[in-house]
Amino acid sequence: MEKNFVLPIVKKVMKSRNITGADIARAFNLHPTSVNGMLHRPTMQVQKLADLSDLLQYNFFRELATKFPYAEPDCADQELVEENNKLQNRVRELELEVNILRQTIRDLAGK
Repeated sequence: MEKNFVLPIVKKVMKSRNITGADIARAFNLHPTSVNGMLHRPTMQVQKLADLSDLLQYNFFRELATKFPYAEPDCADQELVEENNKLQNRVRELELEVNILRQTIRDLAGK
């Protein structure tokens, strides 16, 4: 895999959002030459990429993950998966209850 695959993605998003290096420098309180250097180095710190994700409202990490041909990790916490499923089921139950209550109100209002 090529080493410098992060920066083209960052630059593409910057261009699409009409954000310049000077804009980033102002947002991060950096000198423009520091941002220029950051955007031309072959690597980027994870925190800088996280900051850019926040500034540009773009999930670079998700896009980068698609570049790797590796399998998805197993869910490490089965308890969270089970809790999520329980909560989704509870939401469905509550939505059904709300619909029943709305119908009951309509029926009572019509009498």
